[in-house]
Amino acid sequence: MPNLTTKELSAIKDQLGVEENLIKKYKMYAQNTQDMVLKQKCEDIACKHQNHFNTLMGHLS
Repeated sequence: MPNLTTKELSAIKDQLGVEENLIKKYKMYAQNTQDMVLKQKCEDIACKHQNHFNTLMGHLS
Protein backbone atom coordinates (compact mmCIF):
# COMPACT_ATOMS: atom_id res chain seq x y z
CA MET A 1 0.00 0.00 0.00
CA PRO A 2 1.39 3.43 -0.88
CA ASN A 3 2.12 5.93 1.86
CA LEU A 4 -0.78 8.19 2.74
CA THR A 5 -0.47 11.93 2.36
CA THR A 6 -0.93 14.29 5.29
CA LYS A 7 -4.30 15.31 3.85
CA GLU A 8 -5.42 11.68 3.55
CA LEU A 9 -4.31 10.91 7.11
CA SER A 10 -6.19 13.95 8.38
CA ALA A 11 -9.35 12.89 6.53
CA ILE A 12 -9.12 9.35 7.93
CA LYS A 13 -8.63 10.65 11.47
CA ASP A 14 -11.62 12.98 11.07
CA GLN A 15 -13.77 10.12 9.79
CA LEU A 16 -12.63 7.89 12.67
CA GLY A 17 -14.05 10.49 15.05
CA VAL A 18 -17.33 10.57 13.15
CA GLU A 19 -17.61 6.78 13.16
CA GLU A 20 -16.76 6.63 16.87
CA ASN A 21 -19.52 9.14 17.67
CA LEU A 22 -22.04 7.21 15.59
CA ILE A 23 -21.15 3.95 17.34
CA LYS A 24 -21.69 5.56 20.76
CA LYS A 25 -24.97 7.19 19.73
CA TYR A 26 -26.54 4.07 18.26
CA LYS A 27 -25.46 1.93 21.20
CA MET A 28 -27.05 4.50 23.51
CA TYR A 29 -30.24 4.52 21.42
CA ALA A 30 -30.35 0.71 21.57
CA GLN A 31 -29.97 0.76 25.36
CA ASN A 32 -32.68 3.37 25.82
CA THR A 33 -35.51 1.87 23.79
CA GLN A 34 -37.97 -0.78 24.84
CA ASP A 35 -38.99 -1.51 21.24
CA MET A 36 -37.13 -4.69 20.34
CA VAL A 37 -37.28 -4.05 16.58
CA LEU A 38 -35.84 -0.57 17.02
CA LYS A 39 -33.26 -1.88 19.51
CA GLN A 40 -32.04 -4.47 16.99
CA LYS A 41 -31.91 -1.91 14.18
CA CYS A 42 -29.82 0.46 16.34
CA GLU A 43 -27.46 -2.38 17.29
CA ASP A 44 -27.11 -3.32 13.61
CA ILE A 45 -26.29 0.27 12.68
CA ALA A 46 -23.74 0.52 15.51
CA CYS A 47 -22.13 -2.68 14.21
CA LYS A 48 -21.99 -1.27 10.67
CA HIS A 49 -20.20 1.83 11.94
CA GLN A 50 -17.85 -0.32 14.02
CA ASN A 51 -16.91 -2.13 10.81
CA HIS A 52 -16.28 1.23 9.11
CA PHE A 53 -14.11 2.28 12.07
CA ASN A 54 -12.12 -0.97 11.90
CA THR A 55 -11.59 -0.60 8.15
CA LEU A 56 -10.31 2.95 8.57
CA MET A 57 -7.98 1.85 11.36
CA GLY A 58 -6.63 -0.78 8.99
CA HIS A 59 -5.49 1.99 6.67
CA LEU A 60 -3.42 3.46 9.48
CA SER A 61 -1.56 0.22 10.22
